[in-house]
Amino acid sequence: MERVRRMKTSAAGATKRPRESGGKAVAGHRDTPAVRTAAPPPPAPAAAAQEKPVKASRTLTTDLFEQIRSDILHNRLEPGSRLRFRDMRERYRSGLSPLREALMRLVSEGLVLLEDHKGFAVAPVSREEMIDIANTLLELEAIAIRMAIEKGDDYWEAQIVARYHELSKREMFVSDGTLDAEWEARNVAFHESLYDACGSPSIKLVCHVLYERHSRYRRLRTRQGDPTRSVSKEHEALMRATISRDGDTAVALLRKHRSATLADVAAGWSAADR
Repeated sequence: MERVRRMKTSAAGATKRPRESGGKAVAGHRDTPAVRTAAPPPPAPAAAAQEKPVKASRTLTTDLFEQIRSDILHNRLEPGSRLRFRDMRERYRSGLSPLREALMRLVSEGLVLLEDHKGFAVAPVSREEMIDIANTLLELEAIAIRMAIEKGDDYWEAQIVARYHELSKREMFVSDGTLDAEWEARNVAFHESLYDACGSPSIKLVCHVLYERHSRYRRLRTRQGDPTRSVSKEHEALMRATISRDGDTAVALLRKHRSATLADVAAGWSAADR
């Protein structure tokens, strides 16, 4: 009997040892989790590795293009000034390749000139170009407003009223007599809302580009003008005629409004500039 009892005890101990060494720690040792080595991720395809630098380069060039374009339109880069690569790279912290590409895009827009043996320069301004831009913008806006009056809905009318309300809450000039940047942005939004329902993306795009060029001249030459003129009342009358679907009156008011603005800008040109 004693021999049988010892054999049972030995068998029980033998069955416990694997659980003690593989599960809970054996006396005198801490629990140590099993370490599993993860398989390395598969290598990325070669094409994917090459796409990221190309995309980053395009973004850099586009950002640079927009910065330089804004500086030209806001006259931070003066009309006619030379755009030397050394100065431009330092100013915009850019490499030569994206800078050249951005400048070539601006050449295609007419905001930068490229001359043989002279390099790049900001496009100059002239009184003749200013008048041409203003008159072309006026004619296209007149067409677009008539189209919008025919096609516009209640939402279009509500947007005109909203843009006018925003514009009327802002003063046109700042303390030094120059145009207020926020007023100018709201002014663009108001005028574009008048013909937003015209149904022609091409006309709206050309009007927007021309208005940007026109604004360049306004920022360059416009100062506090005729004190008897109320631009806010001109905008209000234009708004009311448009949402009343009176195309003839709206276009007549637009012509009067644009002609007065053109006269204000032209008055800022000295005899030498003319």
